[in-house]
Amino acid sequence: MTLEALRDGDPRQVGPYTLLVRLGEGGMGVVYLGQAADGTQVAVKLIRARMDAHADFRRRFAREVAAAKRVARFCTAPVLDADVEGDVAYLVTEYVEGPSLGDAVRESGPLKGSALDGLAAAMAMALRAIHGAGVVHRDLKPSNVLLSQVGPKVIDFGIAQLMDAEMSSAIVGTPSYMSPEQVSGATIGPASDIFSWGCTVAYAASGKPPFGSGSVPTILLRIINEAPELHGLSGPLRDLVLASLTKSPRERPTAQDLMDRLSAANLGVAPGGTPLPRPGAGTDVGGTPAPTGSTGTGPGAPAAPTGGTDATVPGNRRKVLAAAAAVVVAVAGASVAVAWRTLGTSSSARTPAVSTTAQAAHPNTQAKPQNPLRAPGKITFYSPPEPAATRQAEEWKKDRPRDAELMSKLAAVPHAVRLNEPEVRQKVDDTVTGAQQEGGVPVFLINYLPGSECRPATAAELATYQEWIKGIASTIGQAKAAVILEPGATVKVPGVKDCDPQGSVEQRYKDLRQAVQTLKSNPNTAVYLDGSQDLYPGTALMAERLIRAGIDRADGFFLNTAAFQPTEKSVAYGKALSACISVQRATGAKDCPLDGKADPATMPHFIVDTARNGQGSWRPTKKYPDPQTWCNPPGRGAGSRPTTDTGEELVDAYLWIARAGSSSGRCRRGEGGEKDPERGVVSPEAGLWWPDLALERAEKANPPL
Repeated sequence: MTLEALRDGDPRQVGPYTLLVRLGEGGMGVVYLGQAADGTQVAVKLIRARMDAHADFRRRFAREVAAAKRVARFCTAPVLDADVEGDVAYLVTEYVEGPSLGDAVRESGPLKGSALDGLAAAMAMALRAIHGAGVVHRDLKPSNVLLSQVGPKVIDFGIAQLMDAEMSSAIVGTPSYMSPEQVSGATIGPASDIFSWGCTVAYAASGKPPFGSGSVPTILLRIINEAPELHGLSGPLRDLVLASLTKSPRERPTAQDLMDRLSAANLGVAPGGTPLPRPGAGTDVGGTPAPTGSTGTGPGAPAAPTGGTDATVPGNRRKVLAAAAAVVVAVAGASVAVAWRTLGTSSSARTPAVSTTAQAAHPNTQAKPQNPLRAPGKITFYSPPEPAATRQAEEWKKDRPRDAELMSKLAAVPHAVRLNEPEVRQKVDDTVTGAQQEGGVPVFLINYLPGSECRPATAAELATYQEWIKGIASTIGQAKAAVILEPGATVKVPGVKDCDPQGSVEQRYKDLRQAVQTLKSNPNTAVYLDGSQDLYPGTALMAERLIRAGIDRADGFFLNTAAFQPTEKSVAYGKALSACISVQRATGAKDCPLDGKADPATMPHFIVDTARNGQGSWRPTKKYPDPQTWCNPPGRGAGSRPTTDTGEELVDAYLWIARAGSSSGRCRRGEGGEKDPERGVVSPEAGLWWPDLALERAEKANPPL
C-alpha cells in the first residue's frame, strides 16, 4: 500500500501511541497510522490546535466520544481510546484495511448478487447498532463504508450527535446522500440514516447516486421533489431501497425492519441475522409565467437555482491515499456539515454591524445608515468574473478566438453574485473582501426563500432561512453592499390566486420584512424587494404587496429580472409604481387613483435589471398557442452596463442581475414535443448555462461589449 511518510512538523508519539505514517487529512485534523504498546495498529486522529483550544468544542468532543463508545461493534469500527483533556486532543479507532465502497465501485464497477446483498445487510446491521446507542450517523455515504476482509464496516461518526440533543436547526450531510429533512433543516432522527442507506445501496448497485449529479441546489431539489432512479436493483432489495427513500421519515423502515426484511428475503444474511462475509471486491432568476396567451410583457419562467460551478459545500476533502488503506475515524471526523445555528458568526475580521437590540439600548452607538448606491461621487461595482462565461471563454480560446473574446467581455461585466445554496458565507466574505480591495460595491442576489415557487413552507424551513439570512448579514458586517432580495417572492405568493391556496400570504410578507430588517441592521447595506415588471401582476396590486412586504424598511424595489423590457419602459413603470406606493401609504387605498398626489419624500427608489434588455422585448412573427415571450426569446442582447449614473432621480442604478447566458427552461410555446419550435432545438433546463444563448446575447449587446 502507498502511504505518506511523516512530515517534519508531525509528532512521533501521542500518548501511548507511536505514529508511523500519515493516512490522510481532513478539516478537523490529521489521521495517522499508529501503533499501540502491544503492537496493535490503530488509526489516530489529532484534532487541530485551533479547534481543541475551545472549551465548548472539548465538551462536545467528549460527549460524542462517549456516545460512539456505546455503539456495538457489529459492522462498525469501534472507538478504542481518546484524550480530550491534554494539550493535544486525539481520538483512536480500529484501523481497517480495505477500499471504501466508493473506490471499489469506481475501480471495479457496481456490486451485484450476493456482494450487493451482503453490503445492504451489513450497513443495516451497523445502523441498528448505531441507533441502538442513541446516535444518528448523519453522513452515511460510499466513502464511509469500508470493504474489509471480514465484511463491510460503517465508519466515521464525526458528525453524529446524540439523538436527544437539540438538532432541529442543523443541516449535516453530503448532498447526494442527504435526506429530505436534512435538506429542509427539519429535525433529524434515525430515519434520516435509513434514507442515506437507500442512497448508498442504490449507488453500489449502479455506480451513480439515485438523485443524479449536478450542482448542489439541483441535487437538493431532486431529493425533495423527485423519485429516485434505481438502476441495477430488482426484486425484494429494490422494494426495500424504494421504501427507505420515501420522502416522509415516518413511512420509512427502521434499521431493525431492514434486517428483518433482508433476512426474510434471504438477501445475503445467514441464519440469525449475521451478514455473510464480503465476496471479492468486484437555475436562474425568474418570475412566474404570465397566463396563457400573454404578450411580451409576461414575466420569466420559474427557474431552478443556478449554483452550477458556483455551488460548493464546505467540509471533508480528505484524500483516500490508497485503495487498500482506508482510514477509520469514528468520532469527530472531518465533516461536510452545514450547521445553520452557527451561520451568524463570520470568520472574517470585518467589523460587525451593531445589533438592533444594542442600538435601541445605546442609540449613540448606532451607525448612520448610508445607501452605497446613493453616495456622492462615482460609484463602481465589483464582482469576481462570471464563472460560466469565464469557463466558456477558456474552452473556446483555441478554436473560436472571436467568440472567446466576447465571452471574456461578458464575464468581465460586474454581475449580481448569487446566494442560493446552503453555505454561502465564504462566497460572501471573498466577494466583500475583493470589493474592498478594488474599491467597488458588490451586489448580492439572494434567491433561497423556502416556498418561493408558490408553495407553502414549514415553520422549521422558514426559521432555518432566517438563520441563513443572519449569517449573510453578519458576514457583510459594515462593508458596503447592495442586496437584491428574493426575485419572485412578491409575485409568487402562497395563498393568492394562481398559487397554492393552503399557503399563508401574511407569512410570506412577514418573512420578507424580517429578512429586510436583518440585512438593514448593517448601516451600509442597501436592500431592494421585487417590483416585478410593467403590466404583471399590475401596478396597484404590486404596490400593495410591496407595502405589506416592508418597502418602508427597504431601500426600494427592483424591476425586470424576469423580463426583457427596454430600460425606458421599466423606468416609466418604476415611477408609476413608486407614486402608487406613496399614494396607497398615505390614503390606505388599494388602487392607484389618477388624481392621487404622490409625495416625493415617500416615493421609494428602484433598480432596473439591464442584463438582457439591450434589444427590448421579443415579438414573435409566428403564431403559437402560447408564445412564451419570456422563454429564451431569440435575438435578445445584453443591455446597459451597471451604473448609478442613470439620469433619473428615483433610479438608484442599472444592474446586471439575471445571467445573460442562463436558459429560461424548456420552451414548447404551447406545442407538443421537446424542441423549442422557434429555435428548433431542445433548450436546457431552467437556470442552466447555455453557451449558444450567451453568445447570442453578447453579439447583440446594446451598447456593444
